[in-house]
Amino acid sequence: MFKARTKRPGQTLIEVAIATMIAAMTTVAVFSVILSSFVSQKKADKKELAAMVLKEAQQTLQTFVSAVPNEVNYSPNMGGWWAADSLSPAWALRAGQHDISSLMLSELRTDPAVPCVWGSSCYFVYTVTDTDCGFGVGSNACKTVSFDMKYAD
Repeated sequence: MFKARTKRPGQTLIEVAIATMIAAMTTVAVFSVILSSFVSQKKADKKELAAMVLKEAQQTLQTFVSAVPNEVNYSPNMGGWWAADSLSPAWALRAGQHDISSLMLSELRTDPAVPCVWGSSCYFVYTVTDTDCGFGVGSNACKTVSFDMKYAD
């Protein structure tokens, strides 16, 4: 009457489908981790490069600390005037904002995909603030310098 079915070796369709889904999810996860690490490394490299440019600017300004334009021994060619400053010729420690964007390396200035963060221009500026700390004001004032940099992310 009824013939008994014999079980054939192999997988059912549901087993193949689930195995394929598991393999696909694993592959996507692995590629996601790899891609994420590349992006993170690129951002870290740019951050490190920006820090190096900032450190170099700080060291350059430190050489101008004793360069006072009113002193007899002052020589513009020996310090005090910073050619990188867009307001040049201007004393590097004059109160106000100084644009030194020309010091930014091309890796920080542009990115082929995006010109700069939020689509606006990149910049590197520092602001000098005079404070009277007992030596008077003007060129004798104590100077506080703050840097601001916006670079392509």
